[in-house]
Amino acid sequence: MFNPAEYSLDAAKLVISILTPITVAFVGYFLNQRLKSIDNAQWQSRKITEKRIELYDDIAPDLNKVFCFCTFLGYWKDISPQDVLTTKRNLDKKVNIYRHLLSDDFYELYNEFIHLAFTTFTGWGEDAKIQAWIANGMADRRIHANYKWEAAYDDMFQENTIASSKKFQQTYFDMMNALRNCIGLDE
Repeated sequence: MFNPAEYSLDAAKLVISILTPITVAFVGYFLNQRLKSIDNAQWQSRKITEKRIELYDDIAPDLNKVFCFCTFLGYWKDISPQDVLTTKRNLDKKVNIYRHLLSDDFYELYNEFIHLAFTTFTGWGEDAKIQAWIANGMADRRIHANYKWEAAYDDMFQENTIASSKKFQQTYFDMMNALRNCIGLDE
């Protein structure tokens, strides 16, 4: 004889036995898609971090070169005025090309640092002027430089104390910290 309760139980078992693998397949598919998305995001983040580290390795020594030249620190005797102007142009090019991979904080501090070290827009087709002393106390670039001083170097300067000020030094350190932070090496 036909028992509706037994039929309902058998039908429920059949439906559950069919729906279970389908549900597992759907859950597995969506979980797999989510894991792929997470893996892709991690890959992108890793590539961006690698590029930022490459940029750090490329621009940090040049930033230090400008800093040393302007403050008579480190290897300033080895850096000619022409070298520092060439370094500025290269830095401007790299920083502006990769601006969107670097933090806004770094970019703003970079611009502040460059404008403390150089007077820009000095005339159509003219190079920036270096805002540092040719001589500062006992240190005289014309005498102590490890290269031959040329008279034309004098015209590359707009002498003042801005580049050797505490503000210049603090801006340099803040900028380097911002560069470090934007590659993920927070304090």
